[in-house]
Order: sequence, then structure tokens, then C-alpha cells
Amino acid sequence: MANTYLTKTSPTAGNRTKGTISVWVKRSGLGSYQNIYVDFYSTDNFAGVRFNNSDTLGVFSYGGGSAQLDINTTRVFRDTNAWYHIVVAWDTTDGTASDRIKIYINGERETSFSGSPTYPTSSQQIMFGIGGSYPIVIGRRGTDNAEYFDGSMSHFHRVDNQALAPTVFGSTDSTTGEWKITASPSITYTGSSDYNFFILKDGNSVTDQSGQSNNLTVGGGTLTKTEDNPSNV
Repeated sequence: MANTYLTKTSPTAGNRTKGTISVWVKRSGLGSYQNIYVDFYSTDNFAGVRFNNSDTLGVFSYGGGSAQLDINTTRVFRDTNAWYHIVVAWDTTDGTASDRIKIYINGERETSFSGSPTYPTSSQQIMFGIGGSYPIVIGRRGTDNAEYFDGSMSHFHRVDNQALAPTVFGSTDSTTGEWKITASPSITYTGSSDYNFFILKDGNSVTDQSGQSNNLTVGGGTLTKTEDNPSNV
């Protein structure tokens, strides 16, 4: 997927204060900026989730060139043999600033961040879900053909209006103690925006499997099916 990305142009706007991204990823290349998900309009107006060039994970939102949200883990993710389950949930209406954005890896919440994290202000309308001329992009930075994700993705969920826990999408195996995928999570979708979708479940389909009919398209490159998946590494 190093030069492949998915997109949806001119999406219907969603709730800009609350939402969730859940995805399983397996990295191939390290040491470079690699975007997983982006709402992108310009270099001053965008939001996304990415691996940084230090192999940490970053979540960010910028409006008019100013940071609304900018948080980067101290933990690095350099295991190219394993699938990582990433959940990013945000709720800017939360009364505690540090709880307005939550990052979970394999079911565990990340609590150690580099520098001085920027958290959204109370009830701030961040750039996630802005819609309109801000396209949804999965697998690269935005519209400038850069910072592609290098690896595999599976079970990509984008849920509008809800900040969901990782236990919606996975669980701890009672025998091995490992975090395992819930292949068909139970989600009651709310709202009618294009920010409710579930893709990359079966083979290389980009058809929305959430029942919301919010399909994406392959914007460039070619999706390649692999039998290596979160249930069978």
C-alpha cells in the first residue's frame, strides 16, 4: 500500500466534537511520516492520524495554521511482524482536557506523550469530520501525493458522533492474554454523515460494510489482497 490510498471527495459533514477511528495496521516501512487517516484541505487546515518519522504515533488537527490538537506518543511502533490495533476517540465536550482525545493500542490506553501536548478547548469544533471541500483520505497525507502509509490495513472503522472504547472492536483472549479482533462489532450508528463507514474487511473491497452506504474509492495505486490479517498472522 506504499503508493495506494482511498478517498471520498466532498463528504457530508459530521460531528466535529465527537468521533472514533479504529483500524488494524501492519507496518512494512519505518522511519518516515506515514498517514493512516486525514481530513485535508490545505497545509493550514487538516486533521489526521499518522506514524511520525520517529515511528511514534501522532494525532493532530490544525485550523488556519493553528494547532487545535497535537499529541504524539513517546512509545515507538517498529514491529513489522505484528498487527497493531489503533483506536483514536475524541470528545471535546469532556470536562477534562486530557480526556478529550484518547489513543489506544491493542486495547491499552496511551498515557505518555512527548513535548507539551495540545488538547482541544472545551467543545471545540476540530477538523475531524468537517466535510465539504475537505476530502476523507486513507493512506496518504492529503492531495499532494506524499507521506503514504507503507503496510497493510484491515477493518477500518470511522464512527461519527460517538467516542467508543477499544472493547467495541477487540477483546483480550482469556487463555493467551493477547488482544484479538472482534470481526463483526456491534455498533449503532447515529447521524447521516459520510463519517460513518466500515471498509477493508473482506479481501480488497472499499465498499462500506457498515450498512451506511458510505463507500470510498481507490484514489491511486492498487489495493492488494493478502491472507495475512489480524486473525491469522
